[in-house]
Formats: sequence, structure tokens, C-alpha cells
Amino acid sequence: MSKPLPAPGNQPVNSGDIKNRLCIAALDCIKRYGYEKTTMGDIAARAGIARPTLYKHFKSKQAILFAGIDREALAFALSVAEQARQFSTLEERIIETIVFVVKEMPRHPYLSLIFDQEMSATLRERAFSDEATAVFAQITSRPMIEICPSLANEEIEIAEIMSRFALSMMLFPGRYGKDMSGLRRLIRKRVIPGLVQMGLASSLTE
Repeated sequence: MSKPLPAPGNQPVNSGDIKNRLCIAALDCIKRYGYEKTTMGDIAARAGIARPTLYKHFKSKQAILFAGIDREALAFALSVAEQARQFSTLEERIIETIVFVVKEMPRHPYLSLIFDQEMSATLRERAFSDEATAVFAQITSRPMIEICPSLANEEIEIAEIMSRFALSMMLFPGRYGKDMSGLRRLIRKRVIPGLVQMGLASSLTE
């Protein structure tokens, strides 16, 4: 398989543009050729940026990969929250948030690398770190808190429960891999009661 060609388009205009192009180029190269076979030279060539410029911004392939995944995860979290806000009740927002993540993350052009055998351990450690979880929680739990303010004190725990449930469904989908109606019923039966009870308990202790 041939190496990637330099990316077409205009030259980057500032540091932020350079970093963005390098992140996208790194994720693209790794998706196409694998982490081990991708070199810093490949990334620079794909981004259309000189190697010395690359090293001014990133010292290693892993650093670019992590920066790229962080950016994609942030954008995905914002899309999750936007999707949730289309629904008017707490129950619907919880259910549709989980379903959206289960359906869309494995299809994501770059976040799907988390499920790649070669990259899984490295990326999952990054994607599910305390810092990453806190950021994801703050963004994705906000639509629930907007409807039920009493959940605010449980923000991190709520997001962790929802994220762990969604992750288990992505890794071990079973019959729910294609049965989204069944997945919705399962969430309503097994997840909703616990999260709603958390909100009630929090209200009683305030």
C-alpha cells in the first residue's frame, strides 16, 4: 500500500491551523496504515507541512494521536449534547444519549480507533482517563441537569454510569447491536430507575 500524498489545499495560516491539520493527518494515516507503520514523516506529508514545523508542535507520534483524539472526542461530546436536547423529558434524554453514543461512536471515522485491536489499550487509557471523563461528563450530562437540576451534584457519577453502560454495549452488543428498540427498552428498565433515584436522593439531602 502506497504512502499518503500531501494534503491538497491552502497553506496553514496560524499555529492553531497547523495543529489541526497535523491532528487530522495523524488520525488519517493511523486509520489507513496502522499506528506502528505510520511515521512522523508520513504525517507531515499528509498534512502538507514540513517536518521541522511538525516537531515544533508535537514531539512524538503519540502526542499527535492523543491531541487528535481529544479534539474529536470534544466535538463528539458536543454532538451528543445537541442530540439529547432534541428531546423534552429526562427519561428521553438519558435514553437517546446512550443510544446515540452506541450507534455513532463505532461509526465515527476516528473515534472508532478506540475499538481497533492494535490501538485499544493506548487509546482507551487516554479516552477514559479521569480528565477526559470529567470533560465528557460536564458536556453530555448538561442536558439532563437542565431538566433535573437536582442531578447537578451527581454529574460525574451519572456520566460514568451512562458511559460505562454505552461502552459495554459497544464492546459486547449481543442482540442489541442492531436492535435499537430493544436497547431503548433495556435502558428504560435497568438504567433509568437508578439515575432518577440518584436525583431524588440528592434532592432529599439538599
